[in-house]
Amino acid sequence: MKYSIGVELGVKNIVAGILDKNGKLIRRDAVPTNKNKDFKEIIKDLCSLIKKITADEDIELRSVKYIGVGCPGVTDNKHGVILKNYSLNFTNANVRDEIQKYLKIPVFIENDANCVAIAEYLLGAAYGTESSLIIKVGVGIGGGIIIDGSIYNGFNFGGTEFGHMVIDYKGRSCSCGRKGCWEQYVSGSALIDQTRQLASENPDSILGNMVKNNVAQITELTIFEAAKAGDEKAKKYCSEFIDYFAEGLTNIVNILMPEVVIIAGPISKLGNTIVKPLVELLKERIYSKELNLPEFKMAEMGNAGIIVGAAMLGAFKDERLDDLV
Repeated sequence: MKYSIGVELGVKNIVAGILDKNGKLIRRDAVPTNKNKDFKEIIKDLCSLIKKITADEDIELRSVKYIGVGCPGVTDNKHGVILKNYSLNFTNANVRDEIQKYLKIPVFIENDANCVAIAEYLLGAAYGTESSLIIKVGVGIGGGIIIDGSIYNGFNFGGTEFGHMVIDYKGRSCSCGRKGCWEQYVSGSALIDQTRQLASENPDSILGNMVKNNVAQITELTIFEAAKAGDEKAKKYCSEFIDYFAEGLTNIVNILMPEVVIIAGPISKLGNTIVKPLVELLKERIYSKELNLPEFKMAEMGNAGIIVGAAMLGAFKDERLDDLV
């Protein structure tokens, strides 16, 4: 039996998982990334984790056909190099060569949102479609586009950075140097920052009381929970968040018009709380009212999307989807 291994190289944790021949995730484990370490030490930890999970499952490394690595940033998928990853401060980091110092297995690398797009296309919410769009709302906003069964990377592997689409050119400053980027309003970081500010300004509100004893417990979903509990200012903010979400999403749908739009990341847990108002706003804003909208879905792979998609990179890149068997 042949297996494949997917790795999520994240800011906080390295997560590795094993897929069997049917694409089923049979084991996963994690270790802290310790992002201040040298790149080579981080990759050494990654390889040690792979060795651990295969040993724990009594799987010989020679039975592993592919290793795939998904990470934020710009990745040179042909040469296995992370060209730039700001969150981990990697520049021209040759992940493939470094892993193969420890593991003599073919290594593939891809942007993390593209890994989610591949997982959803092969096994999840985009299964059976020819064109799909993933919007991954995390620390920033990631995007993945499948067109005619192929992932779109753009020139120099730098495409689909939807988070840096400007929706308010006089708006909030962004780390990229521009103002009003979409992820300054719709990312998980933006949600958490605005929730903290609203709770601080309104300590006696429902939201304020929810987090007063532990501000660190605030997540991307906290303000939606406060809104559901009746906090009027939280309701107003959530409405604004969905408005900004729809503004950026309308731009992308107008350009691409995919069969399906899939929302991934923690906010996907909100389901119709997000989808219904988004669809209503898109109906108003799309350039042609005569066109049918794409289908909107929540990601089905959950927090396993990156490692599942990464594990399938070898077969996907080779365009032999039965190559996992």
